[in-house]
Amino acid sequence: MAIKKLPSTGDTPRSTGVPESLVAGGAADSAGFPWAGRTFDHHETAFADDDGASPPGLAAAVAAMRAAGERYRDGGAAPAVIAELAALRQAVLVELSKSRLLVPLLAEAGELGETPDGRIVEKTQELSIVTVASPDGRRVMPVFSSVEAMQRWNPGSRPIPVPGPQAAIAAAQEGTDLIIVDPGSVDVQFGVRRPELESMALGTPRPPAWADPDVRQAFLAGAAGEPSLRALALLPGDPVGDLTAPETEVHLLLEEGLDRDGLTELLGRLQERWARIELIAERVDSMRFVPRAA
Repeated sequence: MAIKKLPSTGDTPRSTGVPESLVAGGAADSAGFPWAGRTFDHHETAFADDDGASPPGLAAAVAAMRAAGERYRDGGAAPAVIAELAALRQAVLVELSKSRLLVPLLAEAGELGETPDGRIVEKTQELSIVTVASPDGRRVMPVFSSVEAMQRWNPGSRPIPVPGPQAAIAAAQEGTDLIIVDPGSVDVQFGVRRPELESMALGTPRPPAWADPDVRQAFLAGAAGEPSLRALALLPGDPVGDLTAPETEVHLLLEEGLDRDGLTELLGRLQERWARIELIAERVDSMRFVPRAA
């Protein structure tokens, strides 16, 4: 887990004992203050009436998109299902651009000191922004739609409310390719991939790579002249959008009789060509090949 340091929160000595708020299911944050009845009026006037609940529009958009993703997983690979899934994914990104999100900060011990009676105490405490690792090893910024979801992930974290676009811009500026919304809430978590950060920041929908006709044309152009390749299709690799698989599946329909060595050479050539195409590099977050014989 990578951690970025923020300035110290002060030099008031505190006990180094484990506070009750760090115990799973605690009713308070890492400073020991209860969550109940709290709003975000101490951050910005825009959040003064925010009680920390999930924005309804965002919750509905994620639920609709994940339901479509499950239909696709259950064998609904018809063009209409794929088009619906692409549209619903774009709708989630637009909702994220309009929503308040919570960035979790974790308290860490800073400088230690000793009291006159010999007790070791914290003289300072630092707050840290956390990034976690994705299945492919990349950095992921966790954000949350609600205090409840954030507590479920880590009861000791403190919520900092930010507009969705600000979270996307921060991730891009820090070189963090991915954002995961509500990690730990397995039925609702949603991943924003590198090419989608701009859409989240600006509120301008762009189709995912597997539904983008320009991306498909770029793949076809890079595969031109390969006699063993009869057809190519791009399909969702992570239909429910939880970052547990590559974004795009590249399905390759191959001539019969291609042996293992021939397949390895073909995939190597295609991967090298596609890696040189700027549009693919910009719009495709990750992919895996799915070859099959005609």
